[in-house]
Amino acid sequence: MRHIKAKAGVSNIPGDKPVRVLAILFLFLVALIVAVPACSGGVAISGSFYAHDYVLAQGEEISSKDIYIVAFNKEDKRVRVDMEYESPEFIEVNLSSKGCFLNPDEYKRVYISLKAREDAVPGNYTVKVFAIIKEVRGDLPIKVLTSAAQEANVTVTGEYAVVDVVAIDPVKNIASTAIVRLFRSGYEVASAKGELKKRVVPGTYTAKAYLLGEEIASKEFDVAAYEEKRIELPIRAVYFETFDALPAKDESGRIGYVYLVAVIKNLYKDLPNVSVSLEVSGASSENFTIYSSPLLPLNRTEIKYNYIPKEGWKNGKYVFTEKVIAGDTIYAVSPVKTVEVRPPIRESLLLVLPIAVVIAVIIILYQKKRKRKRNKK
Repeated sequence: MRHIKAKAGVSNIPGDKPVRVLAILFLFLVALIVAVPACSGGVAISGSFYAHDYVLAQGEEISSKDIYIVAFNKEDKRVRVDMEYESPEFIEVNLSSKGCFLNPDEYKRVYISLKAREDAVPGNYTVKVFAIIKEVRGDLPIKVLTSAAQEANVTVTGEYAVVDVVAIDPVKNIASTAIVRLFRSGYEVASAKGELKKRVVPGTYTAKAYLLGEEIASKEFDVAAYEEKRIELPIRAVYFETFDALPAKDESGRIGYVYLVAVIKNLYKDLPNVSVSLEVSGASSENFTIYSSPLLPLNRTEIKYNYIPKEGWKNGKYVFTEKVIAGDTIYAVSPVKTVEVRPPIRESLLLVLPIAVVIAVIIILYQKKRKRKRNKK
């Protein structure tokens, strides 16, 4: 019997090197098949459906814009695309479109939702979604040209939890215009307006709230098996997109006024009885309203104001802050801006010059006195 010595990590079996090369090539081809959109003849599909491993509690449904496939028509003629799926009977698959006509080079995005029934058997399963391309005469399909598919792993668990995610506005009401989105493992599992209550798999989640497409709140949390958890997302409904304080000076450097400019962005809703107050601290102490309106509309509102202290300018720092108030609620507070007031250069010179003259006279007198003493000696 022939014994072959093998070093760690190295095979000395005759003919093994070609086998390893073929194995590497095979794995490379498999990776290409998974990564590149499926393509067959005149149809191609891509999308995110295959990219996630889905986990469902019994009775849970996941549905979002993050789970979809895209069917492309690569034929040189108009075709019909029919969408079908294959899954265990206790996993329901809902497609946003079950069929459509596509002209050459057109495409269709189809969103997919998955639901495990209450009686679903816990375990690991595969769900496939097919795009079937058919030749048509007018609007009548006459034969199947080709098809392509994507598949994903779906796990059903027996444990579950319940989460209640709520977007809360500054007066502690549910922000019904906010979109609440729930994410797990990098993809969205559900969304709703204002409040989202849902059965989920125990684990780690991220809840986010959006207004006018802009993310305005986010929170990560864990939920244990059979736990019921409420997550509140305090929303930033109104905020200062811009706030600045610019000193206006004359040629001598003397300050005349401070130009205050603010751009207030309202993402939430039209707010009634709104005012903007200005608070000044430091060299002066003042608090008064610089803007009021029966309505603060959605999107941007620009507020401008020229500030002059009621007691006149003093040397020192002036600190400015603005607030947006609706009713008795403060909706937004601006960043702090500081303007330092110093005496103009000419005034400084006028103060320094007499002092310099006095010092010069003292030096001259002192030198003369020393000179007289030396002469006497």
